[in-house]
Amino acid sequence: MKLNNKKMKKAKKIFSIFIGLFLLVFIYINTYLIIKYNVLPIKYLIIYGIFIILIPLIMIFLTVFRRPKKFIKKILICLEIFYILLLIIVFVYLNKTFNFLNDLTSAFDYETKNYYVLVSSTSNYTKVDELANKKIGFAKNVDMSIEKAISELDNKINSTHEEKTSYNDLFSSLEKAEIEGVIIIDSIYGLLTEDNEELKSNTKILYEFSIKEKINDIVKDVNVTEEPFNIYISGIDSYKNVTDKGRSDVNIVMSINPKTNKILMINIPRDYYVELGNIKEMDKLTHAGMYGVNESVKTIENLLQIDINYYVKVNYNALIKLVDALEGVDVYSEYDFYSAEFNYKFVKGENHVNGKMALDFVRTRKAFVNGDRVRGENQQRMIEAIIKKANSPKTLIKYSDYLEALEGTFTTNISTDQIMSLVNMQLDKMPEWEINKISLNGTDGSEITYSDQSRELYVMYPKEDTIEDAKIKIQELIGEV
Repeated sequence: MKLNNKKMKKAKKIFSIFIGLFLLVFIYINTYLIIKYNVLPIKYLIIYGIFIILIPLIMIFLTVFRRPKKFIKKILICLEIFYILLLIIVFVYLNKTFNFLNDLTSAFDYETKNYYVLVSSTSNYTKVDELANKKIGFAKNVDMSIEKAISELDNKINSTHEEKTSYNDLFSSLEKAEIEGVIIIDSIYGLLTEDNEELKSNTKILYEFSIKEKINDIVKDVNVTEEPFNIYISGIDSYKNVTDKGRSDVNIVMSINPKTNKILMINIPRDYYVELGNIKEMDKLTHAGMYGVNESVKTIENLLQIDINYYVKVNYNALIKLVDALEGVDVYSEYDFYSAEFNYKFVKGENHVNGKMALDFVRTRKAFVNGDRVRGENQQRMIEAIIKKANSPKTLIKYSDYLEALEGTFTTNISTDQIMSLVNMQLDKMPEWEINKISLNGTDGSEITYSDQSRELYVMYPKEDTIEDAKIKIQELIGEV
């Protein structure tokens, strides 16, 4: 009987030691991650140290090296198990956060180009293999990656290729059956078929494929908690992969001063007729996105004569999922109107919107006399509404839901360290941000653009006084201390 008691006591002792060691391991892992990634401000680290490090260590010491009464020991072991479960949950959340941030900030080093293989809509082709040994045409004038795309297609089928001088010649040859197929980037095809139902009905997509292109990081790092900085927000017209190159329908520069807690949002109309930054040809600003986010950044830097430190690139799904994760936001409208796609009714004043309503709110333009100008202002109001809703302790507690919602919907070249510094500052000071908004303006016109040389497109000629006003306001914000 005594032998059994000794064995029982020894087993309990081993169990206490095991629980204590297990708890120590999780205390170490979580503390290491929190300090390494600068998750908590100093004042919260002190609280963490007391409740998550000091108290558990005292409990481990009492259960392993002292002989508390059985009842007390049971309570201590139960508390240790509770702490283990708590730290496991914390570890899962931390791991999810850092994996999300690493995926987010690692995706900016490449972009994706999506290509179509088109055939005549009257042809009998049903799969790309049937184009083997057939002639496929292409136009190189605005797509410098077309040869890489052709090489990729050659891995799928053997075919011959014929270069055309323009897209007009390319599709004319397809119509005349001089070629059997066309290889073209999806964004250019979307542009050419916009308001051109004849071209759209005369062609059909037989095959789709993608190629990846490495891009240079153009980040201009600053200490984001101490120095003013500029972020470019690019919203691409796609529900697909955020790394896709595509027209940038949202073009907003946010100048942020973390010392004065002021944000200036500058909306730039998508149809602004500007010189593309690296290509040095005149085009609409939205088309710059088809050549990559770096092209959009350089174009806007030249336009406003500023350095853009970072960019955030989002697609349609980002807005839908984020607003739904926030359980809706309240956005102000200057007008009563019905939205473009789903015919939602918005009233002048505050409107509570879900994700789909939010997307329709920022995309609608034909409901307004000053279409694109009002749309740009509505995009700014939506960003402001999201910032206000997200910038509350109650909302920050649910940040894990936002990570899940936003996965794969946006990318940025802001580093993980910089993001965590901003989160840390927000948690520490919980500042109220003052947000001001301005929009660049212009006059209506039409031009043949670099990206579509087949016809004249609507453009907006920049009004220099609005650009100069934006430059002055940016410098005023940056200069404040």
